[in-house]
Amino acid sequence: MRRSFLALQGTASPFFSKLAIALRARGNLVRRINFCGGDLAYSADGGAQDYRDEIGHLETWYHSVIERDACTDVILFGDCREIHRPVHDVAQKLGVHVHVFEEGYVRPHWVTLERYGVNGRSLLPRDPRAYFDARPGLSAVPPSSPTGYNLYERAYHDIKYRLANTLHAKRYPHYRSHRPRNGFQEYSGLVWRLLQQRQIYDREAARVTRALLEQRSPYYLLPLQLNSDSQIVVHSPFGGVREAISVVMHSFARHAPSDSLLVVKNHPLDTGLIGYRKFVDKLGTELGVSERLRFIDAGHLPTLLDNARGVIVVNSTVGLSALHHSKPVIALGTAIYSMQGLTWQGSLEDFWIRGEKPDMDLYKAFLDYVIHHTQINGDFYTRTGIDMAVAGAVRRLEAVGHA
Repeated sequence: MRRSFLALQGTASPFFSKLAIALRARGNLVRRINFCGGDLAYSADGGAQDYRDEIGHLETWYHSVIERDACTDVILFGDCREIHRPVHDVAQKLGVHVHVFEEGYVRPHWVTLERYGVNGRSLLPRDPRAYFDARPGLSAVPPSSPTGYNLYERAYHDIKYRLANTLHAKRYPHYRSHRPRNGFQEYSGLVWRLLQQRQIYDREAARVTRALLEQRSPYYLLPLQLNSDSQIVVHSPFGGVREAISVVMHSFARHAPSDSLLVVKNHPLDTGLIGYRKFVDKLGTELGVSERLRFIDAGHLPTLLDNARGVIVVNSTVGLSALHHSKPVIALGTAIYSMQGLTWQGSLEDFWIRGEKPDMDLYKAFLDYVIHHTQINGDFYTRTGIDMAVAGAVRRLEAVGHA
């Protein structure tokens, strides 16, 4: 059965273009929409249409396009982006499937593809019993194949996308990015970070980690997320990452064991424009805990997780990695893994002392279910990873159509 796909904003990479080509090769129709210069730069597959009108007209426009092209499916990356929010209600009214791509719940070598929504909008069960009940019917999860993913290739695509947004700003006069900074600011920040990575950040993180292990210092890990991430903006109680840091640090100062440390690890794609290190240093001085703080811009995450006393996240996928290492975890926002038996369900104040390790049987049942139903082996940024992800996505999308 031939399907008709409406492809909205994708990743900052060639992934959506290659997916469109693969779907068309199998007889499907694919209409791609460019909302900005970055989309235009990655729409080499052809068949793209510009949307240049105001955001308030999108709902009516989506309705007309879906009906005109007899669309059966909508695909997009980032279900909470302003340009994507209107399509959900329209698709539901018209009986059209919405498929949402996102970075992998499981890292590395996986991407996420879910019906309806991801993360805070995911339809994954929140009841632990559902995962135990489903386990007998699931086949063994095959090991993932490495994709060759690396931070530098992802940063290259991100920089190219932001530059294209700036170059073609006049062509898309009403576009508002979900990222709060303009292309030049983000470009400058990312380039500066990449220049600092190996010369300063990696060495500093290695030194801090070595000292933690040699001194056997009990520490809690706070991995930061991107301030513009919808998981912070939409699916958390915080107005931004600094507010989350403040809440955690105030609680740490008052309630954590006096011999413990707090290690704050920056996100690998942070542009440095907000200045989290200075914020943490200043607040640490005010709270009288400067000597108990460590801030790092890099670091080997598995080593940091393996030796941590506990991990505090908002809703980062690092929380799932921490569960893999059997560490006590508290999620301060809406996370797919936040449930009894996996994460601490009490207060942050109690977590420092009473946080418990996860039920690893539940974790394994949860992981099997998540991989079977939402994960595709591949990535969005490398040639090998994109080819793997496209092949898996085509199979998944066509399976939905024949369900």
